[in-house]
Amino acid sequence: MTVRILSATDVRSIFTPSLALESQREAFTRLGAGEAVQPPRLLVPGPDESVSFCYSSRIAPDAPAVSKFGSVNPANAARGLGAVHSVITVLDAETGAPRAIINGDSVTGLRTSAATTLAMQQVASDARNVLVVGTGAQARAHLDAFAVTHPNAEFWIFGRNTAAAEEIALHNGARAAHDLPQAVRRADIVVLCTSSLTPVIEDAWVTDGTTVASVGSFAPDRVEMPPSLLSRSTVVVDYRPSALTDSGPLVEAVASGSVDPDQITDLGSLLTGNAALDRSPADVLTYLSVGVGVQDAAAAEVILTTAEKQNVGTRTALD
Repeated sequence: MTVRILSATDVRSIFTPSLALESQREAFTRLGAGEAVQPPRLLVPGPDESVSFCYSSRIAPDAPAVSKFGSVNPANAARGLGAVHSVITVLDAETGAPRAIINGDSVTGLRTSAATTLAMQQVASDARNVLVVGTGAQARAHLDAFAVTHPNAEFWIFGRNTAAAEEIALHNGARAAHDLPQAVRRADIVVLCTSSLTPVIEDAWVTDGTTVASVGSFAPDRVEMPPSLLSRSTVVVDYRPSALTDSGPLVEAVASGSVDPDQITDLGSLLTGNAALDRSPADVLTYLSVGVGVQDAAAAEVILTTAEKQNVGTRTALD
């Protein structure tokens, strides 16, 4: 049994932000059309606010099964390590034998940011001022992704670590913001890229017409966006079944009765035309992403197909 192993360097040589965007368009279009096989995500709580996760999916019933297993460890910052680590395994569509093992961290950053910007194309395509909150890998990936979908926008980044924010701004064509309330008030799009257990912005800072996206509220205890903001918003999510159970702000808002779950729209429905938004220029819109396996399945298909054609990666026997 021989598998292809793809490192982070291998993935980055293949999986550009533009290619990532198209893979996520396919993923969510298939999901919205009911073509993808998408089981529930598995979460395994751990010590020090860490959580391990497992995403599995097929982009179609006869497509390869793809699974990503990893962990989010906020305490890694003190260790000088990234917070997220994962690997993606691809099985042969016919035999079920392992076909590839892919560095998951590089895929996650690109596929998550591509999904966010894909959603922003649908709900805020004319945004001219984009603020990213956070200084981790997702913050960097989102700035790269927005450069593809919103090339004429002005980009800002805010982080509690001022030096890190300045460094990211310098290398990603952005400007560092030092006053978060002011930066939120002037932004057309605010993207929260933290894994905070409590809100990192306040409801009162968000002005009429703003779009606020959360990619760090990926579990019921992660609430980087104030739940009260959802009660005055048009609410869009990446995938409704998982968002209702796993997105901390949405779980709280639905439980309190301030958000009607029947009024929530998911990205796949927008892409397939099964739903449309009736949003006025003054309406606040919130987008919540917890991530779904079909994103990794679509990304892995593109990456592995290209790697096999170009003979990228390392072939290793597992027998």
